[in-house]
Amino acid sequence: MPSRTGIVTFLAANALVWLLMTAILVVVPDTIDRWVGLELARVIGWAVACGLWVVTIEGQWKRRFGPLTRFFCQLVIWVLAAVVAMWISEHAKVSFMAAAR
Repeated sequence: MPSRTGIVTFLAANALVWLLMTAILVVVPDTIDRWVGLELARVIGWAVACGLWVVTIEGQWKRRFGPLTRFFCQLVIWVLAAVVAMWISEHAKVSFMAAAR
């Protein structure tokens, strides 16, 4: 059974990586969409964000959970990051447009 410190560290690492993923999903598409189009820019942002997840904490998930649990939990976490990032991106564009008037 994992120690309480181990669980807290695992949750903190997940929260930090989720925040970084969300930031990547906002910054990368908004930065490169003028060169490759928004759809492709979002795909590139998604690839970078998922790569960050895999490199930093996927191993911890593999040690703690089976493949189906990982799939469904990570699906929810990643989709939530994408939805929040799209909301932030859209909100920032609307705020920027309003400020420009």
